[in-house]
Amino acid sequence: MRSMAQERLTRRAIQVISENRIQQAIEEGQFDNLPGTGKPIPDIDEPYDPMWWLKQWIRRESLRQEIARYFSVSSR
Repeated sequence: MRSMAQERLTRRAIQVISENRIQQAIEEGQFDNLPGTGKPIPDIDEPYDPMWWLKQWIRRESLRQEIARYFSVSSR
C-alpha cells in the first residue's frame, strides 16, 4: 500500500507530465484548425438530461422514424 506522500507525488507527477505535453502540443500547433473551432457547443444552454447521450445518438443516426415504427408495431 502506498503512503499518502507517495500518492500525492504520483498525482503531481502525472499533472506535470500532462501539462508539459499539452503545452508542447500547443506550441507545435496540434490544436490549430480543429473541427468546431469557434462554433458554439450544441445544447450547452439546455438543462441537464440524464438521457442526453441516447437523444444525441438517435438524432445522429436518424433513428426517430425507426423507433416510432418499432413502438407502434410492438404495442399492438
